[in-house]
Amino acid sequence: MESTVLSPHEFAVLLLVNDGAESNELDRADVEALIERQLVTLEHRGPDRCYARVTLQGYVFLKASGHVRASGRRLATATAH
Repeated sequence: MESTVLSPHEFAVLLLVNDGAESNELDRADVEALIERQLVTLEHRGPDRCYARVTLQGYVFLKASGHVRASGRRLATATAH
């Protein structure tokens, strides 16, 4: 994994997404930055609902930084581009 440097806000949002925070509670710019870095993805559920989910890369990043809980949360699958 290439080196990823996150701002404190982006890191906090990544932790919140991992803990299941609602997407509408998160700073949109930080979520977009995490999507760009492929650490988070959005799942659309219905016309007005979308949920931020940690990708496999995001999980690996959190695990490497010592911030992963053993909770069995499901990860969003990463798509290769």
